Formats: sequence, structure tokens, C-alpha cells
Amino acid sequence: MMTVEEWAPAWRGGFGRLWTAAVVSRFGDALRTSALPLLAARLTDDPLAVASVTACGYVPWLLFGLLGGAVADRVDQRRAMWAVDTVRGLLVASFALAVGLGHASVPLLLLLAFALTTLQTLFDNASTALLPSLVDRRTLGGANARLMTGQQIAGGLLGAPLVPLLLAGGAFLPFAADSTTYLAAALLVASLRTPPPERAPRPAGSTLRTEIGEGLRALWQDRALR
Repeated sequence: MMTVEEWAPAWRGGFGRLWTAAVVSRFGDALRTSALPLLAARLTDDPLAVASVTACGYVPWLLFGLLGGAVADRVDQRRAMWAVDTVRGLLVASFALAVGLGHASVPLLLLLAFALTTLQTLFDNASTALLPSLVDRRTLGGANARLMTGQQIAGGLLGAPLVPLLLAGGAFLPFAADSTTYLAAALLVASLRTPPPERAPRPAGSTLRTEIGEGLRALWQDRALR
């Protein structure tokens, strides 16, 4: 039986930076998903419009979650992560500027929510796929647990309660803070020194669709995960 020390991943060697980047990025996600509907409620009295802004923050997971996982297995996860959060940071910074100048609109909120969550599907899948190259195989389960726990705490407990306080200081503040978290996460991931992933040659005719199907079959055959 493994001891706690053997089960726990070492924070050195890149895992600590990956964990911090993923948690900081998820904290930014929580700021955004909470602030956008509140801002929408300031812009319109239409409950359907406000609900649509919220929905656009989740629907991409249904549409692109599996695709994001398949893509994350094909690309250099480190580069994908820092590129995604750099783009997200710049998008949210531009949006914060638009809000500060009084140019926010419901269609812009819908577009931003959908785009950011679509990019999140790749970032989150890539962060999980990158773990095996940073920790020992024996500690992979513990590393996954710590990563998921940190993300849930940052996203579910810490980010959302801060949004009303930030909004009290200005409608643009949650988005300015969100932009900072994404750019900080991008810098942390970019600082990782991991070799390009080594992958076995793909079977002839292998496509994203077939790989998504293989993933679904593996999930269905694993009783614990199912």
C-alpha cells in the first residue's frame, strides 16, 4: 500500500506551476461566468436575454467538450494552454475596455461568453492531458485529485462571491481582473520546460471523430468512471 508521501505528487518539476495556472485560470472563469449575467441584467430587463448569456457560458461544453479532449491529445498541450489563455486574456481585456467606455451590449456578452467557454474546453482538457509528463505515474491519481480540487475551490467557492464587490467598484472591474488571471496563467504555463509529447503513430484513417468514439467507448467500459 502506498503511503501519503508516495501518493502525493511533488510540487517541483512543473506540477506546482501547472496546478497554479489551472487554478488561477478557473478563478478567472468563475469571475466571468458570474459577472456576465449580472452585467446583462443591468443592460436589459428581458429574462430570456439574461438566461441566454448564462447558457452561452455552458453550452460549448456540450458542443465542443469531446472535441476539445480529442484536440488536446493531438497537440502540444503546453503551447495550447498558454496560447488559449493569452487569447482569452486579450479578449476579456478588450471587453473590459468596452464596458468602461459604455459600449457593452447583450449581443457582445453572448458572443464573449460562447467564445471564452469554447476556448476553455481546450484549456481544461489540455491541463489534464499534460499531467502525465509532469508527475510520476504512481502519483498521477493524486495529481489529478489535487488539480480538480483546486479548480473546484477556486471556481465554486472563491471567484463568484467576489464579483458583487468588484461590480460595486465599476462594471469593468470583474473583467479586468479576469483578464489578469488568464494572462498570469498563460505566463505560468509558458514557463514550463517540458519536452514535446511523444505519441505513438496514429492508425491509418484515424480522425477526431473516431478518437472521440474511442473515448466514449472507453468511458462506457470503465464502470467507475461511467
